[in-house]
Amino acid sequence: MGTSPASVMILFVAVGCFMAYPEAVTAKHTGITRHYTFNIKLKNITRLCHTKSIVTVNGKFPGPRVITREGDRLVVKVVNHVPNNISSHWHGVRQLRSGWADGPSYITQCPIQTGHSY
Repeated sequence: MGTSPASVMILFVAVGCFMAYPEAVTAKHTGITRHYTFNIKLKNITRLCHTKSIVTVNGKFPGPRVITREGDRLVVKVVNHVPNNISSHWHGVRQLRSGWADGPSYITQCPIQTGHSY
């Protein structure tokens, strides 16, 4: 079973391109800064003829999806519109130099007061 000259030429050109431009193979995402604003509000929902007030993020429960890529910088502004203090907590996020801003209220961070943002 032989190899056609065309397939050998295509392989040669592909290897040559990767040798000439190695960043095409090893290119990494340089990262960008992504900004999100989370407005925390109460919303009345009715399930099985029972109405209840729940905490939502931008009117959604569960909250909105955050889309990032490895290497991105994420800036989230949380605005508290509910009558109670709140705090936010992240799972699965590697936080560099900001671990003090993640965790339970009064332990690793102060809560966000009503009408304020963080």
